[in-house]
Amino acid sequence: MALKFSIGLQGSYPIRDYIAKAQKIERYGFDEIHVYDDLMFKPTWPLLTLIGEHTERIQVGPGIITPQIVHPCYHAGNLAELDELTGGRAVCGIARGAFWELLGIERQARPVTMVREAIALIRRLLAGDRTPFHGQCFTATAELFFRFQPLRREVPIFIGTWGPQMCQLAGEVASGVKSDGLWNPDYVRILRENVAIGAARAGRDPAAVEIIAGPLCAIAADRERAREAARRVLAVYLPYLHPMTEVAGIPAEEIRQVRAAAAVGDFAGGARAVSDRAVRYCSVTGRPEDVIPQIEAMAAAGVTHVAFGHPLGPDFDEALDLLGREVLPHFRGR
Repeated sequence: MALKFSIGLQGSYPIRDYIAKAQKIERYGFDEIHVYDDLMFKPTWPLLTLIGEHTERIQVGPGIITPQIVHPCYHAGNLAELDELTGGRAVCGIARGAFWELLGIERQARPVTMVREAIALIRRLLAGDRTPFHGQCFTATAELFFRFQPLRREVPIFIGTWGPQMCQLAGEVASGVKSDGLWNPDYVRILRENVAIGAARAGRDPAAVEIIAGPLCAIAADRERAREAARRVLAVYLPYLHPMTEVAGIPAEEIRQVRAAAAVGDFAGGARAVSDRAVRYCSVTGRPEDVIPQIEAMAAAGVTHVAFGHPLGPDFDEALDLLGREVLPHFRGR
């Protein structure tokens, strides 16, 4: 499986900026654009529509949607519409999600079951199957079906996770597994082992399942400026990266300090608590000559797709140009 490269976009830019960003990403030859559906940022589906309308080749999709907050039938409708708009270029990431505590929602007691049923229900709707669906988390009667014809009966769906059980589910039913914040070759092996377990249960070839690393990304010509940007973003996300942080040997006290600072909005203080080790194992950071060997190590461990994540760098356009002009040609040339 050839190594793929994608860009993740957060819903924090002026809306018209997504057109130029997406077109530049496509011109550089990236394979996919993922738009995060993060709580309290701009919703992903309108942004994906704008991107899809103004691009021609690149695959586009959400990364990641959660069925706990929005019913799978709504996600399925949006996905079918995006696929029609783009002429069959839609992809979709799905996961159990996070940040429930901000909404007063209890953590899903059966997250693997929820994601399994959500994928099955989305595929049922895309395929035009009107068989009643009675799951533990979701229900659909024969009357719940699309009143239009989707362009494709099946759209690639990858699962966002760091956990072994969800990786096994990806091995069973998904096109791939995506781990945001992942940049540790040792953890890639854990993902692969569990994907293989699930693939064996379903009689699938595990090599057909993409292993997608979605590291937080801070690329710049100035190495120290890049590292500062990585620390700022990890001041928000580091507490949510367990169990990868444990495998990487990041101390629990460091995570506690970052979490405590974030809880009172002191992200500058949280950034000061982020260690060099956390930057190394949770982000792809530095100059292109720093990044290329890191990607090679991840590919050697089994990663088949690198989805460069937010914020890309202290300056988005500089980071994209460095990736597009120096990093991608190194791998495409080979």
